[in-house]
Amino acid sequence: MTLTDLVQQALFGFVATTGFAVLFNVPRRTLISVALIGASGHLLRFVLRSVGISNEVATFLGALAVGLVGYWQARSMGLPRLVFTVAGIISMVPGVPAYEVIVQFSKGDILDGLVSFVRASLVAGAIAAGLSTARLLTETEWLRNSDTASH
Repeated sequence: MTLTDLVQQALFGFVATTGFAVLFNVPRRTLISVALIGASGHLLRFVLRSVGISNEVATFLGALAVGLVGYWQARSMGLPRLVFTVAGIISMVPGVPAYEVIVQFSKGDILDGLVSFVRASLVAGAIAAGLSTARLLTETEWLRNSDTASH
């Protein structure tokens, strides 16, 4: 992993996040913040994978970082967290394994198709778990509501 690799991956994450942010119509004033959050999550995932951490764990931690920083940015700008987190995790979506599932099933290679399906599902689950964990850590309203619901 070289400095060139890091810059390249940061740029990939920045461009992918910006493209989806524009597609999702996020407010123009948030584009740079959204792109930086997405690039940071993508870069964290890349670095973790480069040092030998599994794709699923690296994706979980990348999505967790996007969720935590996205929450902070959303709060400081007075906007919903989804403005920052949805586009921010796009570069982590397992598009290639999902495509491999279709290709392998269409070729009749059921076993390899199932392997790709499990890989794609685990990465998608890691994204969901990372964002959910960030929400649980940042929004404590659910703690206060559970205490009053039992009375």
